[in-house]
Amino acid sequence: MLREITAAALLMVSPLWVAASSAETNDDVLRACLPRNAGVLAGRRLTGGSGFDFRVAQEIATSMGKTLEPVWYENELDEESNPLSETYAMLGFGLCDIVPGHPRLVSAVGVPDYERAVLPRWLGMPREMSLETGMLSQRLVGYVDVSPIDVSDGYMRTQVGMVYREGTPEPTGPSDLAGRRLALQENTLSGTIAMLRTKPGERGNLVTMSPGTEFLWNVEKEGLDLAMVDVLAFDSYLKANPFTQLRLADWRHSIGLDIGIAVLSENPDLPQLNEAISELLALGRFVELAQEVGLTYLAPQDTELSKGITMQMLMVAE
Repeated sequence: MLREITAAALLMVSPLWVAASSAETNDDVLRACLPRNAGVLAGRRLTGGSGFDFRVAQEIATSMGKTLEPVWYENELDEESNPLSETYAMLGFGLCDIVPGHPRLVSAVGVPDYERAVLPRWLGMPREMSLETGMLSQRLVGYVDVSPIDVSDGYMRTQVGMVYREGTPEPTGPSDLAGRRLALQENTLSGTIAMLRTKPGERGNLVTMSPGTEFLWNVEKEGLDLAMVDVLAFDSYLKANPFTQLRLADWRHSIGLDIGIAVLSENPDLPQLNEAISELLALGRFVELAQEVGLTYLAPQDTELSKGITMQMLMVAE
């Protein structure tokens, strides 16, 4: 009888009530949506959390006089995933106050071209009693309304670099293959750079692979000596595979993108958030955090939002 009453009560919980309860705020708490398993950037641990973005969120919360409350969400990407729309959904739903790791792009802020977006799964999401099994299971919230968002000033910048196999000559760039095969990921920025910057006579040495977290594992498995990568991806690979024979070369492509923190446009704390970032940059704290977690850091460079990276820009950039 008790199970039947409990099940009935849970099934009567309105999704509107769930949304309202998620939007409750506490001025002393800064809730940050962070990926549960994102390598060197963020990850949930029994001790709380790890990674650069997790540490950045901690530092910013302290600077703002708040206590950090991480909200861990599932970040396993598939063909249906869209990180940008998920950010809109998490902020619009009131799941958190900030989402670190947001690109400072004109096209990634403001009013989106859709009114609703799908929430990812997150730790602590509402549960309901299944009438079939009599057990609690996660309630899939599904589509939620979205609102305009803004992005803070940048706290880091993305980079594209090269990796090489230990014991082989370090390349000075994609035009320095010396007859070696270069792995690239199709339909990615790093892959496009590799194809544009490789000498015409060396393009037969390009090896195209599917993009994703398995890319560098496949590079090692295939015995390839060179690969073009996002530097953050290599940092995460090194963290997961400390005995790898792959090494990061000093060469970097000049094209990059500043990264900030996403918030709702109506969030009154954005100026304070920018002040905290500016102070931490001036103190060199982001450099220290990157060294502590094993992230190859580059400071932000642009004051204005980027309009995007065009093929023309890639053609002339080194």
